[in-house]
Amino acid sequence: MEEVIYRGRKFTLVRRARQIGGRVVWGEYLVHPGAVAVLAVNGDSVLLVKQFRGALGQWTLEVPAGTLEPGENPLEAAVREMVEETGYRPLRLEHLIDLYPTPGVSNELIRIYYTDALEYVGVGDRDPGEADMEVVQVKPAELLEMVDRGEIRDGKTIVAALVAWRRGLLATSGGAR
Repeated sequence: MEEVIYRGRKFTLVRRARQIGGRVVWGEYLVHPGAVAVLAVNGDSVLLVKQFRGALGQWTLEVPAGTLEPGENPLEAAVREMVEETGYRPLRLEHLIDLYPTPGVSNELIRIYYTDALEYVGVGDRDPGEADMEVVQVKPAELLEMVDRGEIRDGKTIVAALVAWRRGLLATSGGAR
């Protein structure tokens, strides 16, 4: 059994029942269309976006990311989000990992990609809430240090950085991957 409590622009809040030990147990969950994120290396720097997150009431540094439109191909969404948020179009994308950031409350799946092949095409049409977003470039070693110091607390960014580092995709000294 499922009941829609609220239908929003980016997610739906549902009340869902399931049987546990002969009892009906209800829970509330966010049904989400999914999202994409891109760890983008531009020369010897990683592209991040600084944006205000209303749910936190503060600014965050994150990899470029966004919600899928209904029926949208995740690779196309990743390209769209990169252009909208950074002005860079990825010329190729490599799948890094899929992540359920909050499986206790949502079915959101974030597909995380990597690119080191970019062309600058200019910032695209950002959502009104992203008008004050800034592009920030940091060295890969600094990104990892920021994660380690707790300065970056966004889960998708942490996972993207650590998976890319583990796979040898982030040069942390001397230039070679």
